[in-house]
Amino acid sequence: MRQKDHIRSRIKAWRRPIVMATALFFFSAHLSAAQTAAVRRKVTFMPSGVSVAAEMAETAAERSKGLMYRTSMGELEAMMFSFRDSTRLTFWMYHTRIPLTVIFLDDGLKIVDMQNMAPCAGEDPGACPVYTSRVNARHAIEVSQGFVEKYRIKFGDYVAIEKGR
Repeated sequence: MRQKDHIRSRIKAWRRPIVMATALFFFSAHLSAAQTAAVRRKVTFMPSGVSVAAEMAETAAERSKGLMYRTSMGELEAMMFSFRDSTRLTFWMYHTRIPLTVIFLDDGLKIVDMQNMAPCAGEDPGACPVYTSRVNARHAIEVSQGFVEKYRIKFGDYVAIEKGR
């Protein structure tokens, strides 16, 4: 009988630390997920008036990853890249599974170039084509191929970006 009482007291002594550790684990996982939640902004193309929910690639790591490994993207979803300086921007489709169109914007958010980009099927990054803006640009928006044609987006159109929180 004494042995059982001893085991019960040991279990009781460890119960609270185990519950606390488990709660801490789940709470920290929740915080981590919240911190990595993508910032989205409403981007409206003018004069067509169509808006997309653009995931903002704000850090170097987010810009580098882009839409890699994704298998789909909604018709009214996009990813937007903004850079400090206006220059000839270069993109590639390494590990990107969906066909995209990249829309390049100048400092004034005017569309200055658009290019269709094909997924890169190979594992060799050197085999993937690169897509460079024909003129200097400061921003780029990636949308699903077909979006530009469907909503009649054209060179010289402007984009309005909803201000962040």
